[in-house]
Amino acid sequence: MLTIDWKERLDMDTEDYLKNKLTKGDYDFEIIFNAYPERVNGKIPTDVINHVAGVIVHKLGKTHEQYVPFYQKLWVKKGEYGKIAFSLIMSKLLHKKPQIYLPLFEDALAHADNTEVASLLDKVMLPLLRKHPEKYLSIAYAYSNSKNEFIHKNGLNLLVKLLKKREDLIPTIMEHFSHQWSYPLGEAMPSHVLMLKAVAKQSPDYYLKVWEEHGSSRDPQIVELLCAAVTDYIPQIEAPVELWTHSGNARVKKAATAAYKLLLKKKGA
Repeated sequence: MLTIDWKERLDMDTEDYLKNKLTKGDYDFEIIFNAYPERVNGKIPTDVINHVAGVIVHKLGKTHEQYVPFYQKLWVKKGEYGKIAFSLIMSKLLHKKPQIYLPLFEDALAHADNTEVASLLDKVMLPLLRKHPEKYLSIAYAYSNSKNEFIHKNGLNLLVKLLKKREDLIPTIMEHFSHQWSYPLGEAMPSHVLMLKAVAKQSPDYYLKVWEEHGSSRDPQIVELLCAAVTDYIPQIEAPVELWTHSGNARVKKAATAAYKLLLKKKGA
């Protein structure tokens, strides 16, 4: 944890860097915190980097747009510390000027590995979705449909996390995704299952509505999806699952049999 003395020193060193180095195109921001004495696994603690990045945003004020090349350099050339700072800075600035910072953010996503994509979406996009879903849901949907494997997978996970934070958005998000169930989901199937499980936990009434709409389906993928999402006994779904166990379709029968055994086990518990 940062002491008051070190916060004050970092504040002064950040201000000095912004005044005497950044304005001259010197992007070596590590000079601000290299003297910090403590290390975690040999590295500067994340809260130090986040503090410095927060001070940078605060001190730049309304001039923040002038330093887009600096933010780009943080992500591309400044290693782990730069990526931490970039994420914090984007979380502060993206909503202020999305026309400038969303392309920058998405360029970082496009060149990030799986762990980095997950981190960027969690730290930057999830808070924005929670506060301003009307502006950012369409962007999250686009990520979930991305041809980039990392963005696609983590985009779906992002929406699962959003469901858990904003129950009021469940109908909107589920309506969007249920339209996809009639088409092959492929590797996205586990994320759709997670989404349904989240809905079952957050909004049992809406979960039952999903079953009312799709519980008579004979589509193997829809049956597999619904059955894979079963985690507890619910009287209203026992009959359709039991009916599926008698299906002549091998996929339907297999998925339903596993779900029915779980239902009976939970029923007797």
